[in-house]
Amino acid sequence: MKQMFFATLVGLAAFAACTKSESQEQAASVLTAPPSTGLMCSAKQITDCTESAGGLPCFTRCNLQPSDKFCDMEALDKCLDNKGGNGCYKKHCDGSVHSGPFNPANGSGLMKLPSEGYGYQTFDVEYMRYGQPKTIARIKELAVRVFNKTGLKLFVGDISNSSGGNSGRHAGHYDGVEVDIAIMGNTPTVSCFTIWESCYARPAQITLINEILNMGGSTGMLLNDGNVQARFNGFVGSAYGHDNHLHVNWPR
Repeated sequence: MKQMFFATLVGLAAFAACTKSESQEQAASVLTAPPSTGLMCSAKQITDCTESAGGLPCFTRCNLQPSDKFCDMEALDKCLDNKGGNGCYKKHCDGSVHSGPFNPANGSGLMKLPSEGYGYQTFDVEYMRYGQPKTIARIKELAVRVFNKTGLKLFVGDISNSSGGNSGRHAGHYDGVEVDIAIMGNTPTVSCFTIWESCYARPAQITLINEILNMGGSTGMLLNDGNVQARFNGFVGSAYGHDNHLHVNWPR
């Protein structure tokens, strides 16, 4: 898994200008203001903060709370199984977050994960971003849940190639049902290469795994963190090369 290029964890960075992105466009509808007279920020300001620094201080400084409107995963999975296509997301998810883009399935029945969205961005090779429609839905939903609880994005690596094969660089990643997610603690300005570094955010990692289990359906995970393995006994295992990312298996 390719190492990402970030620097040291910072608390709350000053708001910085950045170009308009899908996540900025969606931020307005997933961030809600509580009834208060405190400091308020624009959707662009809150997104700029989380993209430059990461972390819940960006929310609290602006007196904003993320929405807790999540997908009905059981209903969504059934709809996708019945070939309901993109209409499934509108029926069973908070449309402001999940309205797209969702790329159409290719001849192998796989969708390509967009390069970024609310709560996540991709890294590594572009040709390994193809997954089953349910896998793509789960990644996007997981990113929303984790970001709204931690203020940290998911950095998503390999899924499968466009025909459902792997990259040839490591085992697994067939049929678009497996995904690599970098260890928590990374932001656009922070580089956490392994679980042994001080920037590794174990509490956020626990939140990530909790949300995978809350969503249901995972058939196993790999991460070489003994503390996490003990907490999720029987759900998280270890394997060579998994010091820097969580490997998640979902059923087809």
